Amino acid sequence: MSQTADFIEFHESENNSFTIKHKSLNKYIKVGRREAEFLKLMLSQPQESERERLYAGELTAPERRYLAAKFEEWGFLQAEAAEVSGKKKDMTLIKLLRINPDAWLERRLGLIRVLLHPVAIGAYTLLMLGALYMMMSDPGLVNRLSLSGLGVKEAVILYLMMVATTAFHEMSHAAVCKKYGGSVPETGVMLFYFGPAMFCDVSSTYLFKKKRHKLAVLFAGIYSQWMMTAISAAAFYGLLHAGIEVPLLFYYSVANLGMSLLNLIPLVKLDGYWMLSHSLGIVNLRQKAFRYVFGRLLPGKESNRKPARPFEMGVLLLYGIAAAAFTPLFWGWGIYQLIDRLQPYIGIASYAVALVLLAMLAVHAMKFWKTLREPV
Repeated sequence: MSQTADFIEFHESENNSFTIKHKSLNKYIKVGRREAEFLKLMLSQPQESERERLYAGELTAPERRYLAAKFEEWGFLQAEAAEVSGKKKDMTLIKLLRINPDAWLERRLGLIRVLLHPVAIGAYTLLMLGALYMMMSDPGLVNRLSLSGLGVKEAVILYLMMVATTAFHEMSHAAVCKKYGGSVPETGVMLFYFGPAMFCDVSSTYLFKKKRHKLAVLFAGIYSQWMMTAISAAAFYGLLHAGIEVPLLFYYSVANLGMSLLNLIPLVKLDGYWMLSHSLGIVNLRQKAFRYVFGRLLPGKESNRKPARPFEMGVLLLYGIAAAAFTPLFWGWGIYQLIDRLQPYIGIASYAVALVLLAMLAVHAMKFWKTLREPV
């Protein structure tokens, strides 16, 4: 690791590239050696005239101007957080509540290591397999899926159980990240495609040397949901065997399993996306794929960056087409969910809210359209 300014760390990684961390913003970018050397020069020589006089690298003048603007936009030229330009705000993800759990996790690191010991993971997996066997061998499984036993009271309890499970999901990401030496500076509540959700900042995984450690952190949330599904299903069938039927436990198992499978979809930035991106070794997979696809389809929109490998070209093409088709559907689902939640309280005005959001989305889409030629 090298360090030029007090607030910037340079971590050399594979393929002659660097992961650069802004310590106060807890933000990471991954760039090539030429770009990293230019950023070091910018930090040591803030004056453009002096910087241009000293620069002896391979970047052209237009490339240097572009990089200078991007480093400024990302906040990597100043120690403190700057106000984010409204042009670059991401409407798919709006954070509402943030807390820092890192110190709390640090004090419980011993317990985390016990709970995540390979023997414990093996026990959790056996429990999941046992619960799956009980569900698959249940002759009344299809009838139980009718939700005939789900009343208003049960629906409210089920919703609260799912909220608690989501919190457990995010803390599972945090615990595994902490186990492998990462930091977790932020977790909280957000709107994801206008639907309520929770988040956990495990971006320190970018500094992990082993890919399996990165993937373990990303998979931890879904694995924790499968564990909760297994516990609930085992409790349901155990009580059923004793002559006591608690349908809520079964409904929770099914709902939780469904939510975990939804989280595996890689076409939007859910856990499945980050696992796919890390597995393929393609940083900014979604942005690169969109720009590659639109660069091929639209006249005059050729990308400034060409994929280095035929394999990467194929991945970007297939992923870009699939994500471009799926994303509008996901936006539609988010707006529908918002209307459905608001309608009991504000009636027809919920549609007015939806129209305002659609107008904002149209503006967001046009701004995104203009960025398609920018390199990632």
